[in-house]
Amino acid sequence: MCFNIHHTSVSAMSKLSFYPLFFIFCALFFFSSCKTKKIVAGSAASRRIDSMALNSQAEKVIQKSHENRLDYDWFSSRIKVEYNDNNLSQDFTAAVRMRRDSFLWISLQGPFGIEGGRILITHDSIFVINKLSNEYLRQPLSYLSKVMPMQTDLPQLQDFILGYYLLFRGAAPDYRGMEDSLHLIQAESPQFRYRSTLYPQNYTLAKSVLTDKMLSQQMNVTFEGYSQEQGKPFSNERSIDIKQGGKNLNLHLVFTKIKVNEVLNFPFEIGAGMKEVDSIRF
Repeated sequence: MCFNIHHTSVSAMSKLSFYPLFFIFCALFFFSSCKTKKIVAGSAASRRIDSMALNSQAEKVIQKSHENRLDYDWFSSRIKVEYNDNNLSQDFTAAVRMRRDSFLWISLQGPFGIEGGRILITHDSIFVINKLSNEYLRQPLSYLSKVMPMQTDLPQLQDFILGYYLLFRGAAPDYRGMEDSLHLIQAESPQFRYRSTLYPQNYTLAKSVLTDKMLSQQMNVTFEGYSQEQGKPFSNERSIDIKQGGKNLNLHLVFTKIKVNEVLNFPFEIGAGMKEVDSIRF
């Protein structure tokens, strides 16, 4: 079976040595949870800033932050990843390609450039190929709610990869003043808390903390290494620290070879001998 889809591809992992590769994919889109009540992320339209829902200072800071967004239709990058969970340390690469609001394609590559798999996400579906186990998965996008503490959409995932401030329906941002000389904004619901600090000079993100209050899980993302891409600030270096019960996971990401608005293709082919599975094992 072959999908000749213009502009997208996805990454996968193995059940053995490529386990960290798949986990990083999940971690990039928030730590996994299938037991807590899901956070609902707004659609692209509903994530517009509503002045009736925000206090004026929060609205001002978030609007300034949104002015830093890339004006892109196409985006690609290679992400060098250092993974450490105190038991295992591994380096690998994630090749990412995106067409805005249309496709998200990721290829995960381990040592010596060996590709573990691909992931393709569209506005309504997710496809995963695990090359090492010769398996593939295809599910509606709602499948992601089984491995994430939120219901999400493609624009939300793309915004996270690009390092933007995120808006969640049902959790209006509240400006909390300055903390360590940074703007502090917090959004909270009964299920989660999202705290972000932004630099006052240009309103770029310094750090964000997403806490799942139901399961006492937390993800901390630190944004560093800002450079200019298409005249907009972009964080080329990020650290992701995840706490899940007694587990502590660390991911250090370095974005390289960034290209904006260069037309891309997204090869994604399901081999005739691949076995279809209805869930991802990790």
